[in-house]
Amino acid sequence: MPAIIGVTSGDAFRERSAEGVPNRPHAALKQDYLDAVAGAGAIPLVVSPEATSATDLVVSRIDGLMLVGGLDVDPANYGEAVLNDTVDPSPQRDALELALLRSALGRRVPILAICRGHQLLNVARGGTLWQDLPTQRPDGLRHSQRGDPHSAGHELQIADGSLLHRIVGSQRLGTNSFHHQAVRALGQGLQPTAWSSDGLVEALEDPTHRYVLGVQWHPEEMLDSASHRALFEALVDAAEERAGKESH
Repeated sequence: MPAIIGVTSGDAFRERSAEGVPNRPHAALKQDYLDAVAGAGAIPLVVSPEATSATDLVVSRIDGLMLVGGLDVDPANYGEAVLNDTVDPSPQRDALELALLRSALGRRVPILAICRGHQLLNVARGGTLWQDLPTQRPDGLRHSQRGDPHSAGHELQIADGSLLHRIVGSQRLGTNSFHHQAVRALGQGLQPTAWSSDGLVEALEDPTHRYVLGVQWHPEEMLDSASHRALFEALVDAAEERAGKESH
């Protein structure tokens, strides 16, 4: 039976009203995330904030967890006030994903955390974030590229021997870049394993787990590349391995 990967839903939005039809809230999730999981041979299961009170139950039913991109992590989660009006927190997402992370880490469920998810993984372990890179690191790279999301905006240096290195098979990787926040102080037990040329942490791992990986870019937008597809394939492999052990 294929592995089941829990995928957190994106942030809510309201569609534009048509004549005589009021605005209605929608939950948003890019199809690319679901395609990436399905393409790696697993079944994606969307988990919305309505499941926040039952995250232990959710985690008991899945084989892997993927946290996706979206609005900003609330700075209150790491003891700071909102820096400026570029910071757009999503407290509902925070509550869901922090609870999912705690449960999944405790049960040793494989985790792939993408962009916002990468940042939240760091915060869940007591780390902090740069709230707005253009304001706080004005001399750094531009991390919000313009144009094609399927193309690389910059290149990363990857730590030799890291999980990410073993997955992509290289110490250099071209990635896209669509974020204005990033890892600042590292969370407990996490190791940085990839960096952009301005020294920003672009990947995090927990070496005590089979697969806990945070990546700052969006590999689901780069599925034409075998290196980026490999991140999802490795997640599914780890999930299937865990499911196999639990079935015995």
